[in-house]
Amino acid sequence: MELNFKDKTSNNIFKDSSDNIQTEEVDYFLHEMQKDKEIQVSSKPFDLDYLEEISKKIPKKVAAKEKTVTKEPLPSSSNSNQLNRIEQKQNAMLEILQAMPTPTVKQITAKEIEKTDEQILKLNLELFSKKLIVLTTNTDNENITTLLLLLQDISEHLLSNSFYIFYKKESPVKEALNQLSKIGMGDSILNNNIDEAEKLLNELDIFSKMQPFEQSYNFAKLMLDKGLLLNAITLLNEVTSMYLIESIKHFSKDIEKYITIVGEENKSKLYSRAKDFFNQVIQVTNDQQITLPLFSHHKIIKVIDKEITRKLKNIEKTWKNRGDDGLFKKYANITN
Repeated sequence: MELNFKDKTSNNIFKDSSDNIQTEEVDYFLHEMQKDKEIQVSSKPFDLDYLEEISKKIPKKVAAKEKTVTKEPLPSSSNSNQLNRIEQKQNAMLEILQAMPTPTVKQITAKEIEKTDEQILKLNLELFSKKLIVLTTNTDNENITTLLLLLQDISEHLLSNSFYIFYKKESPVKEALNQLSKIGMGDSILNNNIDEAEKLLNELDIFSKMQPFEQSYNFAKLMLDKGLLLNAITLLNEVTSMYLIESIKHFSKDIEKYITIVGEENKSKLYSRAKDFFNQVIQVTNDQQITLPLFSHHKIIKVIDKEITRKLKNIEKTWKNRGDDGLFKKYANITN
């Protein structure tokens, strides 16, 4: 009968001896392992030097006796019982080996976190994920303090509707994600808090790669989801103007070029004028003329203002033919 041991260490100990080793020697070996108080469980369960030290504790008479073990097979009448006893000893050894400690993910990826520091971390991660705020950064753990300072910086920019810092190459969002990975694993509450914070940071990173009006819209939606209504309204008010200008750019290459060269000189005035310009376009009929130019530096209505007006009226007519004649008016109400 061939023995297939459950781990490599046991297999090495019993290699080439499954049919020949005497059970009294196995008994003696395990008995000495369990009663010798000097043998301590190794913190390195796969350290072969440690196993060699154990083997040296077997008395020489037993080692010598092993050399003289006959190569003849055991009598068939006792073979089954002896093999069963060997398997029982193998299981006993496996229990000892399995009890040896192995390093956890937390021990590998992070320093030990004190109980108070862990509580502070949990609280601030939860507040940041739910309300975009950080209560305190005062901890004794360097990794946690660094992370909370980064989250605090992100929070201040979010609450002030200032997102330019997220577009930089060395964004605090990317730094916070990197620092978050150094915290390691904890209990279920901490792990959930880490997952939620990581999800939010990844969303912010995705927003930073979008077009300006898409960025503002998604940041506005985020603020609304977190209960920050005033921030959301402010951003939506800005994004309507941004969306108008970005849409007008696609009317023609000449219009896009003019807006890029002239209008970009003062974006805030261009965005501010865009809503008023659009609202007057909705009010005039085809035979009427607009009185307010789109571009603030225009003293009179120019050809490009008329061209933009004509294209907007054509879009409005197309939507009316599709059965939604109130679409432009709905948008005008939003921009007011």
